[in-house]
Amino acid sequence: MINFNQKINYQRYASKQRESLSDEYSIVRCFESDRGRIINSAAIRRLQQKTQVFPLERNSVVRTRLTHSMEVQQVGRYIVKEIINRLGKVGKLKKYGLDNCIMAIESLVEMACLMHDIGNPPFGHFGEAAINKWFTQRLGLGKSTDYPALEIHDNDDDKIKEIKTKIRQDLSNFEGNAQAIRLVHSILRLNLTYSQIASILKYSKPAYWSNQVPAEFSYLMKKPGYYLSEEPFIEELYKQLDIKPFHRYPLTYIMEAADDISYCIADLEDAVEKKILTVKQLYTCLAEAWGPIKKGDLFDTVVKRPYENLTQNEFDAIGIDQFFMYLRVNTIGRLVPHAAERVIENIEAIYCGSFNHALLEDNGAEYKLLNIFKTVGFKHVFNHESVENIELQGYRIISGLLDIYSPLLDMPTDDFLKLVEDKHHKHYPIETRLYHKLSSKHCAAYEQAISKLKLYEANFACMEFYYRCRLLQDYISGMTDHFAYDEYRKLMVTF
Repeated sequence: MINFNQKINYQRYASKQRESLSDEYSIVRCFESDRGRIINSAAIRRLQQKTQVFPLERNSVVRTRLTHSMEVQQVGRYIVKEIINRLGKVGKLKKYGLDNCIMAIESLVEMACLMHDIGNPPFGHFGEAAINKWFTQRLGLGKSTDYPALEIHDNDDDKIKEIKTKIRQDLSNFEGNAQAIRLVHSILRLNLTYSQIASILKYSKPAYWSNQVPAEFSYLMKKPGYYLSEEPFIEELYKQLDIKPFHRYPLTYIMEAADDISYCIADLEDAVEKKILTVKQLYTCLAEAWGPIKKGDLFDTVVKRPYENLTQNEFDAIGIDQFFMYLRVNTIGRLVPHAAERVIENIEAIYCGSFNHALLEDNGAEYKLLNIFKTVGFKHVFNHESVENIELQGYRIISGLLDIYSPLLDMPTDDFLKLVEDKHHKHYPIETRLYHKLSSKHCAAYEQAISKLKLYEANFACMEFYYRCRLLQDYISGMTDHFAYDEYRKLMVTF
């Protein structure tokens, strides 16, 4: 039986007392508290200095992660309203348990949309690739590794071997979505409601997963969704929200669809702003990707008509702005109702979290339009020389920063613990100074994790090293594009 009201969980992981609320507005206040915690968090503020497509961009018109997330937030809210309106017209709100939780769902989706990129490192996917390649090269896939704590010995018992293998795999699969979960739960400790955090749990595969992904979860487990460090919390979250293993929270589908709708247009608009493409070139590329245009089809109404209106006037800045405004309005006006209809058509699978597709992924014209936006962006924007050059610089910056801070990983366990406790170690002057540069909140997350380990357990050394690596990943992935660039230049200066 579908009852969305049962999926709205306002309890918090770190709360000792489980309050029981009966009226709708008291529950809404819990999610208003989430909104305040999220909007006032450092992670959201930092998004304004992480660029959406063009790293190190100083043109304020070009989108940052923050302005992009605000656009996603609006689209997510619109999708929810469309779903509620359609179900209300056919009298099914009460049937699906939606009559008393509309405000809560709107808030959850909006905040999920605002948070969806907070785990992304500097330089986006190239930053992820740099982190993963660096750790993969040093941790290795076999017995041999650069770090004794993770060395697999023949005399290790099976449990220790399994833990070391998991740790290696986990650290070599840094992913922005998994980092978002770690950020809100373990680093910032925002203590958000279970429903709010579940709304950004985009994928259900643990980062240490090395087995073949089951076919029925091929999309849901496409990427890592959480790390070994957050696994106990995720297990409790699944229990609290009655989510089956490898399934997804229903509202996550809406957040994901809002992101897909928003970024595909925004990236093309920013490319024109950056003069990578002219509007004429963009339209030609889109038309070629679409194929034969028929009067009244989706491409004709959404793309061609705004372009024809532009060609009848001057190709000035105002005209170009008007073109993109109508392109965006028309696209959202067609894709949002389609997304809402897809939710309603697949409501049982979405409620259960077993719907193994992106929401907009079907054979319709709407998905084709979305795909041509993405295809043109990939072919003509992301592969442009100016973008690739900056991404290569970003790759080198992230790799270089990991090299610079790597002496902290070379320290024996006891010596590093002494450094953490005393904030100084006379035998490690370089490492002491590097440790002083780390963010206090990341160090606090490390110390909290270590405090829960038992000092004399057989796996203490490898678990301590795991959280030390996490400390380094947390610090560098939390940097903004410009801070990472400045830090690299500062520490790599040559005389």
